[in-house]
Amino acid sequence: MSIIIDTYKAQEVREGAGVIVNRVFGHGQTEIFDPFLMLDYFEMKETLDSPGFPWHPHKGIETISYFLKGSGEHQDSLGNKGIIGPGELQWMSAGSGIMHQEMPASSEGGAQGFQFWVNMPAKDKLNQPHYNFIGRDEMRIMKQEGAIIKVIAGSYKNLEGPIDKSQQGIRMLHIILEEGASIELTRHQDKNGFMFVFDGSGFIEDEKVRAYNAYVLDEGKFQLTANQNLQAIYAEGKPLKEPIVWYGPVVMNTREEIIETFRAIEEGTFINGNKH
Repeated sequence: MSIIIDTYKAQEVREGAGVIVNRVFGHGQTEIFDPFLMLDYFEMKETLDSPGFPWHPHKGIETISYFLKGSGEHQDSLGNKGIIGPGELQWMSAGSGIMHQEMPASSEGGAQGFQFWVNMPAKDKLNQPHYNFIGRDEMRIMKQEGAIIKVIAGSYKNLEGPIDKSQQGIRMLHIILEEGASIELTRHQDKNGFMFVFDGSGFIEDEKVRAYNAYVLDEGKFQLTANQNLQAIYAEGKPLKEPIVWYGPVVMNTREEIIETFRAIEEGTFINGNKH
């Protein structure tokens, strides 16, 4: 029996002020990826002018930006401002509401990275917004024969990542395998989990996996093996199984909450006077 339940191929879409990204999954696919709402992957081989993501609101979700190449400048209504460079990430809990922007900074030699959206439980959607920046020196990295595992959230072989989302059971790993190398992973019971391969190719058990594809996985242990140098993101989390009403950058549980949110944005009361 295959551990791969389904496959999703990334599709080019235009986001922000006109940025081309590869949408791995998103709107309309929430049930199978719950609690993950969206994953975008971007890769530019050379330095290009990018329009970025000017000031916009978020509410009811968490956003994660992870850069492998190039960099971006983050600014938000909490007063945070800084550069996210290669090997660094931000994990922002929008909660009751935040305004932010992410604009391109240095991208010598191109840019590469990810933007995740993770749903928040209904009980947490009105929490105060919070921002986490994880620098290169804070990343947790395990090296074993032919493999590098960067632990972003959760743990790998008792190595704990810098982001603690244990209440949601979230684990997020960046996996780098040399040709012929393999690692064993577990998609834990009562979670949803997927592997997004973004470079190279290999096998999950005996099934071929290729770049730009996300593989939704059944529970249990499995081997990931590279037949050429391979990079992938593995993520899993406890499904919330809550109603979702999603409109643009806001994800709530009822239509009334969405209407109320956009009324507040229009009236200038969305972030209690700290607005842009």
